[in-house]
Amino acid sequence: MKRILKQLLCLVLLGILAGGSFSCQTKFERTKAREMARGVRYDSLFFGIHLNMERPDFFKRCWQLNQRKVLTNGAGGNTVETYLSGVTPDVKMNFYPEFVNNRIAKIPVNFSYRGWSPWNKELHSSVLLPVVVKKLEKWYGKGFVKMEHPEKGVLFYKIDGNRQILVVEMDEQYVKALFTDLTAPEPPKGDKPQGFTL
Repeated sequence: MKRILKQLLCLVLLGILAGGSFSCQTKFERTKAREMARGVRYDSLFFGIHLNMERPDFFKRCWQLNQRKVLTNGAGGNTVETYLSGVTPDVKMNFYPEFVNNRIAKIPVNFSYRGWSPWNKELHSSVLLPVVVKKLEKWYGKGFVKMEHPEKGVLFYKIDGNRQILVVEMDEQYVKALFTDLTAPEPPKGDKPQGFTL
């Protein structure tokens, strides 16, 4: 209902200000437009993996880190898995990129406590969300913005140039972060995205 009222208010104001410079963009949309207009690239992610990285280089890097026991195969062997350093209790990090033209365009990442169970509220995603945001602030700097999303609830975002990071609770167990290269081309039709979008 709030969303509909906001849209109606925008339409009315636009009608009144016809031709004016008033904008109904959200803070998120304004931040994205401002960062894209800067024309700078921030590709670094984690473990030497980066946006726009070629597929063979990604596999080579994962193999190197596997040999050093930093990363391992996730469940079913279809993802990469590790545990966050310096976080107690243990937090599992599970990811696999989305490639467009054989280059990393997005990386959805699932975070969950190792000992999660439905009855252990201390290990639920609501407790984990601020822990993940704090860890990401160590990696990418302060400045994650909290917002209320009409469908996804509380969400945090940080946009630096082309690199957009979204963080949200997916359910009682998982916190999901989505790292996106805003300059990457759209995936071919029919490809099912693994992440989430706004």
